[in-house]
Amino acid sequence: MTQHSGDLSLTLQSKRPFALVLIDADADGFLFQDRYLTRKAQGGESLADELLIRTREYLRPQFEDAESLDIVVRVFANLEGMANYLVRQDKVRNLGQLRAFATGFCGRISSFDFIDVGVGKEGGSARKVRENLSFYSTNTHLRHAIVACHPADLPVSLLQTLPLEKITLVESIPLPTSFTTLPLRVTKFATVFTPPPPSPKSPPPRVARGRNGPQLQLMQHEDGDGGATWLVIQPERERERERERERERDRSDRERSQAPALRRRGHSEDVDSNLSISIGPDNTVSFDSGRRRRIMG
Repeated sequence: MTQHSGDLSLTLQSKRPFALVLIDADADGFLFQDRYLTRKAQGGESLADELLIRTREYLRPQFEDAESLDIVVRVFANLEGMANYLVRQDKVRNLGQLRAFATGFCGRISSFDFIDVGVGKEGGSARKVRENLSFYSTNTHLRHAIVACHPADLPVSLLQTLPLEKITLVESIPLPTSFTTLPLRVTKFATVFTPPPPSPKSPPPRVARGRNGPQLQLMQHEDGDGGATWLVIQPERERERERERERERDRSDRERSQAPALRRRGHSEDVDSNLSISIGPDNTVSFDSGRRRRIMG
């Protein structure tokens, strides 16, 4: 009788394959959209419905039995920290509203959990994602795992120990090369998460243009010794040619006409000299004259 019951239990388990969704909601790029977070319990229920739809939609081309797979979702977050952030953004009024959101999410679908990791150790939600991924990836009934976590919190050394054919990463920020070279599937849940702001880019070299074309060029260089940035303002060759033509004129004519002409054109006698400005790591600015002044932040 005991043997028969054990066999029946194993048979039932083999008929319950499941897919797992792990989300680090504290990570950059994986904050849920406002239409969920700001609507209390109703927003949590809507998020659960959307996650279920998008997960099956993703699994359907890969598995014939995608419609019958159990979907298990575990969201990890520091609710208090998230609430403080959302209050500052004027999206919720207090922690109670966010707790109502999490309760609505959990109550909508029995296999969906929103787990508050608390204020404790930094990276608590990411650690939970790693531990759950390591634990469930070896489960014979796991058909596939979808992971939404910042790539910095998923060491490549950990991923290489797991069955990567069973793992898909949700991409929010561009994945580093160390990830793209692994045999990992990648997807995006654009209707679930708020996209992160674009990363700032270094401005290209700028050219100040006058009525007669380019006159001054700004070039940026990194100083490896002290991390200083050098901005060098250099006159264009056309300026030098103009000066050469002026030197060919008679000295007396230049003394009478050059200064007024230059004032009318809006530049001075010393524009042909280079000006070097160094911004040092101690927030000081050095000019070619040797004088220094501190930038007050």
